[in-house]
Amino acid sequence: MRSLLIRFKDCEGPGIIESILRQKGYRITYHNAYDTRIHLVPEAHLMFDLVVLLGGPQSVVGNLNDDFFAPYYELTENMIETTGRKVIGICLGSQIIARVLGAVVSKGDKGPEVGFSPVQILNPKSPVFQSISEQTLHAFHLHEDTFTLPNGAEHLLKSEKYEMQMFSYKNKAFAIQAHLEPTLGMLEVWRTVHKDFIAQGGGLPKDIKDDHLKMTTNGSLLFQNIIGIK
Repeated sequence: MRSLLIRFKDCEGPGIIESILRQKGYRITYHNAYDTRIHLVPEAHLMFDLVVLLGGPQSVVGNLNDDFFAPYYELTENMIETTGRKVIGICLGSQIIARVLGAVVSKGDKGPEVGFSPVQILNPKSPVFQSISEQTLHAFHLHEDTFTLPNGAEHLLKSEKYEMQMFSYKNKAFAIQAHLEPTLGMLEVWRTVHKDFIAQGGGLPKDIKDDHLKMTTNGSLLFQNIIGIK
């Protein structure tokens, strides 16, 4: 099995997802979308069983960045339409999936959502929540854009600030607005790289180790479940 991990910023990698993929026997290829000298491999949907679209500071709101995102819209659509393929989107990646499926992506009217806070599980019987006993997941938020629920999609997670935190589409596409994947090291880098945006959302506590452990405990189960769904 082969997976393609698409990064839109160098410090926003797959985090714990990478080790889960390796444990499940996936070969991993990276594509750095932020390096405009590099082009997406043609017919990637025929080469990879799984594509993971990661986060980044770019926005799919409006049409200004359509030329940049066009290859990733096309790849997402092809992955959804091809038998035996799956796509996961996180933060910016979730917004790419939402837009491809016809949802409206917009700047949230409640301002930036930043830091650790719970997201509520809406359907505990969904296979993505197998072995998760809690009613909420501890998540990290770093966004201000949001989206509507696409037709035919199942709404799976919501937060108090922004309702649309995760949906699935026909067990082919899984869009997660919140972050459940970062390692502790990634979060410490984000604290510096995204300091201005984080300040808009009220900042972060100095010690985030306990929050991170709480997040990854169920986050690991969630990603294992998603990757294992046939």
